[in-house]
Amino acid sequence: MSSNEQIFNSYEEAHRYSLTIPWKIELCNTGESCWCRVIVPSEPIKFKEKISNWIREDITRDFDYIIPDGSVDKETAEYVVELHNRSVNLYQSQKKRLQALEKLNDLDQELGFE
Repeated sequence: MSSNEQIFNSYEEAHRYSLTIPWKIELCNTGESCWCRVIVPSEPIKFKEKISNWIREDITRDFDYIIPDGSVDKETAEYVVELHNRSVNLYQSQKKRLQALEKLNDLDQELGFE
């Protein structure tokens, strides 16, 4: 595990995070000849899961896939991943623009332009 790898407190948190990062397509266990494809996050995602009410320690699990094998064909998987990744890129660029505008606004206030 890398030093900057985050472990989420629940499956729900890990799932929400998975929607904010790019996705990629992988082959199922059958390989290239299979009709289906698996959609996975582009980076490893881990989350804690409570074993039971009587055991204090949580176990750490991998958030393995967005769409599992046998669920979507290759063409649809490519389309869904492309749309999602475009959306993520657009969101990230808009977020950077807003941060830049906020910095400019702060500078304007410091210089007395507002």
